[in-house]
Amino acid sequence: MRKNPQVGIWWDNGSQIVAFPHQPGEPESSTGLCDSDNAHNDLWPDAAMQFGLTEFAEYFSVPRGRVLWSPAKKTSIIYHGNATSADRLDEIAKVFYLGEWESHTDIHYMMGDSIDHLFDD
Repeated sequence: MRKNPQVGIWWDNGSQIVAFPHQPGEPESSTGLCDSDNAHNDLWPDAAMQFGLTEFAEYFSVPRGRVLWSPAKKTSIIYHGNATSADRLDEIAKVFYLGEWESHTDIHYMMGDSIDHLFDD
């Protein structure tokens, strides 16, 4: 039996994915998309422990993103930053039981030089 596509947040250090998938709820009226109420900073202590990191590691120190569901299009969207490869997106899609999906970069999830220039004076 095939599971239904999930929504949620994830981290991927390139060799391990830590994800918090769950069934989509009702779509948001403004976007028509089903999102997760989970926030990266709230679930980071559990994720950091799974990665074997200390409590002092920052939640944005590991590439991360989120998965949304479009009930109208019957497709999922993986939002990610510049440090997530196409191969790793495939693996994230498996964790969330995604059938039809697309990926989009999101400035919230950028790493390294790509984000540093936003904070330069």
